[in-house]
Amino acid sequence: MANGLLEYSKQKQEWEDVGRRYLNELLSRCLIEKVEDFFFACRFKMHDLIHDVGLEVLQKECKTVNYQTESVDKKTRHLSFCEDGLLELPQILKKLKNVRTAIAPKVSREPNTIGDSFINLCVSNFKHLRALNLSGSLLKALPNSIGTLKHLRYLNLKGCRLIRELPSSFYGLRSLLTLKMTAVPLMQLPDSVQSLIELRHLEITIEAKRLKEIRPGCWSSLQYLKLANCEKLKCLFEGMQCLTSLRTLYLLYCPKLVSLPRSLKFLTKLEELYIVHCRKINLQTEPEEEEDKDLHLSLKTFRVWGLAALTYLPRLLFEGSSTTLQHIEIEFCYKLEVLPAWLQNLTSLHKLEIRRCRSLLSLPEGMDRLTELRQLKIERCPILSERCRRDGGADWHKIAHVQEVDIIDD
Repeated sequence: MANGLLEYSKQKQEWEDVGRRYLNELLSRCLIEKVEDFFFACRFKMHDLIHDVGLEVLQKECKTVNYQTESVDKKTRHLSFCEDGLLELPQILKKLKNVRTAIAPKVSREPNTIGDSFINLCVSNFKHLRALNLSGSLLKALPNSIGTLKHLRYLNLKGCRLIRELPSSFYGLRSLLTLKMTAVPLMQLPDSVQSLIELRHLEITIEAKRLKEIRPGCWSSLQYLKLANCEKLKCLFEGMQCLTSLRTLYLLYCPKLVSLPRSLKFLTKLEELYIVHCRKINLQTEPEEEEDKDLHLSLKTFRVWGLAALTYLPRLLFEGSSTTLQHIEIEFCYKLEVLPAWLQNLTSLHKLEIRRCRSLLSLPEGMDRLTELRQLKIERCPILSERCRRDGGADWHKIAHVQEVDIIDD
């Protein structure tokens, strides 16, 4: 997306969907292979032969630099660095002017050495830069001149733990589509980030107890929001309705977060909700107003993991998504004792996974009404597993219609 390699979709698909289609096609043709599937991410690899063919096709457009590099072609557009033995940047790089992608070297030495040299090189030489990856850098601060990178669309600062604030010029990155800043200890959501009106993908860590409200009109293009490692955060901003394009929301390792704002009901495009290791959060949200009874939401995937205080599922969101919700995954929620009776109203539910919920006692009546349910997994839920056994389990009649039932005790 950052380098403009995605074709315009005549079906008016979002850019993210076009990219996902490309990825699926590469997988189907065995040009890449999925090697790991995490809770919220996947990892892929390609065969050495495919890699060599790719480099042959690209010819001189890509270059990996190490301490032995003596020359780099002027046609190079995508530049990455090996970390082994790189004590300083090769002088030859200063002659490059048309780099579009720059991936910084990952070094564990003193700060303000390679990191400073690299970012200064990018700002002074690579005026047409589209993608910049500084993840894991030991930078103490970004230079104020970073705001001159007017074409920058992708910026990865993940794990830059020494950066405490953003420079005043940051608002100048008006073309930015993706900003990754998890594990960057910002005290509060900077106004300069709110000013990035083209932003589509944001990952951020905040050290405040409460998120600053989003100004109306900001982030109206945002598709993906991840809040991670916000150890003091107790509540989100109430004005979630400003995020009119939001499709994916991740809440990861926010141990003091206690609830979701009711304004979440206005996110009619939200498709994926992931909540991980938010130990105090309880998702009990009941319809309160007349308008709550006729919500038309689009939630497709709901996954929660490690919610120690969870006793209820979010009825408001689930019933508003009764015709769209396809996948529910619940894991390590030790206080959850019952699944709600209204679960039977989720007419599009295809897959239900329940793992390590040791207090869950039974399945609700009406499960047989879930005619689209194709896959049910129950893992390490001792009481529930016993009730759902094919040979005489008390709840087996509720799920006998499901094509694939997996019960795992070990």
